[in-house]
Amino acid sequence: MARKVFFSFHFKRDSQRVSQIRNCNAVSNHFEQTPFLDWAEWEKIERTGSTAIKRWIDNNMHGSGVVVLCFGLETHTREWVIYELEKAHKEGRGIVAIDMSGMKDLQGNIDKKGKNPLLVATDIKGTELFYYAKYKTYHWIDDDGRNNIDDWIEDAAVAAGR
Repeated sequence: MARKVFFSFHFKRDSQRVSQIRNCNAVSNHFEQTPFLDWAEWEKIERTGSTAIKRWIDNNMHGSGVVVLCFGLETHTREWVIYELEKAHKEGRGIVAIDMSGMKDLQGNIDKKGKNPLLVATDIKGTELFYYAKYKTYHWIDDDGRNNIDDWIEDAAVAAGR
């Protein structure tokens, strides 16, 4: 059975870029992915409140061994991204962070560099997750993500003992 991965990202701003990552052959051919919501589905969950959002995250993260954090300019400001990272850490999942700066969306807009959300998410003692050696950060373009993401995910799973 394929390893299950959960993608964490700023939905409204970065879903087009994340879709490119999720749909590359390395990911789509080797890993089971959590559902990718369209705008209408996300807005429906969002309208029902934070309890519904948390439930959706908890249910969809269940059984995943690795959280793939895809971050852009504003991702570090997103409450639910931080929740997902802290939950993944607490539950012993692997985390791999992918910097999407330089990637284009469907309109050709290029994303600027943003703060790594691992510098915002913390453990129970307040230590930023960025400082855990087992959580690696890569750059999608500079580190040839299209050809290396499967190794990044496997390495994160092994580092987490999954």
